[in-house]
Parts: sequence; structure tokens; C-alpha cells
Amino acid sequence: MNKKFIVYFGLIILLAISCVTANLPSKLIPKQNKLVNENGMIIGSISFETKDVKICNRYNFYFENLKGYAWENKKNNFIQIIPSQTIHMDFKPDFFDEDRAVYYFKIEKPAGRYRFYAMKTMREFYDRVEYQTKDIDIPITIEKGKVKYFGKFPI
Repeated sequence: MNKKFIVYFGLIILLAISCVTANLPSKLIPKQNKLVNENGMIIGSISFETKDVKICNRYNFYFENLKGYAWENKKNNFIQIIPSQTIHMDFKPDFFDEDRAVYYFKIEKPAGRYRFYAMKTMREFYDRVEYQTKDIDIPITIEKGKVKYFGKFPI
């Protein structure tokens, strides 16, 4: 094979790998309060232990409106965290607090009572994908026109 081709191919691969970045839910947090209509907002944090822990490819935290509106698709109500997946799995959070990776999140929804009801993780292996779901029950209240701090998500 041509040496130039190998060099260019290697550079393209390195460029593609460097473009893969972590998914930060905090990028969705507005810098100004622009709540409209009946909406309110919850802001909080989720932290993961980083020492001697197997990192999953994806973490989803599902929540629902306790009134159970038929028009609301519960599968669209989630916070998703995707760690960096370049050469090896690594947390790329908003910041580290000693041995914990901390991610900020926000939920902007109409005023009402909600709850987190499940945490789902996904791990990819070379020959299979494993999903694990853990039921949780954490109530939250969203107030019209207000931004409230939820606190640290208890994992």
C-alpha cells in the first residue's frame, strides 16, 4: 500500500475519534430565565462515583407528570448522560468533586407534580448490549414562573 494513503487514513481516523464528545445535559440550561406560559423549571445535579467503577455507555433518568396526561409521551421525559467514548470510556462532567463526576441538568415543564420513576443504563460489549433498569420514586414539584433547585440526585 501507498505510505501516503496510510498516513492520510490514520489522520482521518484520529480526527473522527477526536470529534466524539460527551453529552452534557447542562448545555440545555438557559443563561437567562425565559419561562413562558405555565412553565417552571427544576435545576439539579447528578453525580457518579469515578473510582473503581465500570462506566456505562448511557444513563437515562425518566420522569413523568403525576396527572398522567394522555398526550404526554413518558419516553420523551428523560435526562440523558453519555460519557466520552473515544479510545476508552471516561466521564466528562461539568466538574469533578473529589472522586465524583458531577453533571448539571434542567427540566422545564408546565407547573405540576412530577416524579422520577426509573433509571436505565446501557453497556455495549463487542458481542452484545446490556440494559439495566432500576425503579425509583423521587417526587418533584414544578411551580409556574419559578426556577427551583432540586439538589443532588440520589444515585
